[in-house]
Amino acid sequence: MTDDRHHSFSQRYASGDMPWDSGITPPEIREILAELPPGRALDIGCGTGTALRAALSCGWRADGVDFVERAIELAAAKLSAFPPDAYRLFCADATRLDALPGLRAPYDLIIDIGCGHAIDTAAARQRYASGIGRLLKPGGIFMLYASHPRPNSTVGWKPAAVTRLFGGRLELIWEQRGDDAALGVPASWYRLRKL
Repeated sequence: MTDDRHHSFSQRYASGDMPWDSGITPPEIREILAELPPGRALDIGCGTGTALRAALSCGWRADGVDFVERAIELAAAKLSAFPPDAYRLFCADATRLDALPGLRAPYDLIIDIGCGHAIDTAAARQRYASGIGRLLKPGGIFMLYASHPRPNSTVGWKPAAVTRLFGGRLELIWEQRGDDAALGVPASWYRLRKL
């Protein structure tokens, strides 16, 4: 992520201007948490920890990564009722997951609800995808939410871009298209499985 994007998100968390933080776990995530036997989960771009809280409530051990320190502080407060060994939180760059000590890989489930689609260079996107491929166990599931590109914005991935980015590492087994009401653009949920 660029320094400008980091600064912008840090400012928005500091001011409480977080329209993306509904406090509600998406149904796609609730479904996969109920479908799979509890294991290890990683939430990339975990924000205030809403999906982590849902995973922990379902018996998962869960780790979260976000590049904004205030988001991690809010997540720690949200998760404080759970046993401290059930989760770990990291303030780190999603494109540098391989360099992050303390992650409890391999993961049975990796979640990204709107983080990866904002990575703005091809090299950083490749590092992000490689990190996910290495951290996910064979047969593990990656749940990805990404808006489609919009004019004059670097945010968003077309479905074909998702397939290309993860091809050879993960296979696409499900896609659900809809609309991102906050951004006013089409968006997709993807379920991918590590080969």
